[in-house]
Amino acid sequence: MARNFTVSTQINKPVADVFKAVVSSEEMSNYFTDKCSQDYVEGETSVYWWENYGDHPVYVKTVKENELIVFTLNSQEWQKTDEVPDYEVTVTMKFEALDENSTMFSISEDGWQEDAESIRGSYDNCGGWQHMIMCLKAYLEYGINLRK
Repeated sequence: MARNFTVSTQINKPVADVFKAVVSSEEMSNYFTDKCSQDYVEGETSVYWWENYGDHPVYVKTVKENELIVFTLNSQEWQKTDEVPDYEVTVTMKFEALDENSTMFSISEDGWQEDAESIRGSYDNCGGWQHMIMCLKAYLEYGINLRK
């Protein structure tokens, strides 16, 4: 059975604000990455960069304003596997307006394989996405960058 997961939280900001903070490379560097090469654009590649972790490309498949972002990542490019052949993992970000001033934001990953290395990688990413969501919430609701 594949190791798939979803993490989510309510963010007390309008859905357009949450979406903009996630899709924008400039905004992303205020709470998640040290730098991101470009905004999410369908059919293009965005590269996350962290001083401690290096480059991590994501291959953007779908962007629906204020609703959905879907991209894939490569298990080896993300340094999650090197004993098994590389493969793609799908990341789905959903934005649901709960009312005018709050949004349910969730991130799901699908496609992890069954070997021990992949399972460790999936757990590592699950924690990373949960960290991203909490940093986003702190940034949008309180103007705090938890990574600094």
